Amino acid sequence: MNEVKRTLEESGEHKIVVYTPHIVVLRSGNAEATLSKDGRMLIKRVSNEAEATQVARQILRTILQRSFKP
Repeated sequence: MNEVKRTLEESGEHKIVVYTPHIVVLRSGNAEATLSKDGRMLIKRVSNEAEATQVARQILRTILQRSFKP
């Protein structure tokens, strides 16, 4: 979770609201996402499933792209 937190902070696209060794809560635009250490993601403050999917993809893309850069 430390790496996820650092990666999201460095991206500048997300604001970390809460961090513990087990969860990270962040804001992405108006949406709020909770990332759990066990791999679950909860998206709140969106108007529909399509918007939630878009937010989740954007968060995962940020984490994966920055984690695998040489």
